[in-house]
Amino acid sequence: MSDPTNPTQAPSLPRVLVVDDHALFRAGVIAELGDAVEVVGQAASVAEALQRIQETGPDVVLLDVHLPGGGGQTVIREASIPTRFLALSVSDAPEDVIGLVRAGARGYVTKLITATELVDAILRVADGDAV
Repeated sequence: MSDPTNPTQAPSLPRVLVVDDHALFRAGVIAELGDAVEVVGQAASVAEALQRIQETGPDVVLLDVHLPGGGGQTVIREASIPTRFLALSVSDAPEDVIGLVRAGARGYVTKLITATELVDAILRVADGDAV
């Protein structure tokens, strides 16, 4: 984000990786995020997500719960570099929410969220808050 030692520097946008196994949903999320964040990539599976995290070093990974190859919990546990995770899923089942938070997600939102609320959640997670 911004450099606290340089107060004249404009705050940088959080770098976000969008992970969901539905291409149409990823495209819609990316379009809705607009210029509020810098989307550095997207992925459709656990293996692809782990590779993209390594390649792009995102500030926040917007992560679906259910993915080919093991799911969101697997991505969080196996990520090779430190990053923050915000789970985004159609599921609000307690076992999904609790599992991802215990694995290390900073927040969990459902796909019923508005674009404005999603941007706010991403910005909060990027700043170190939990949502």
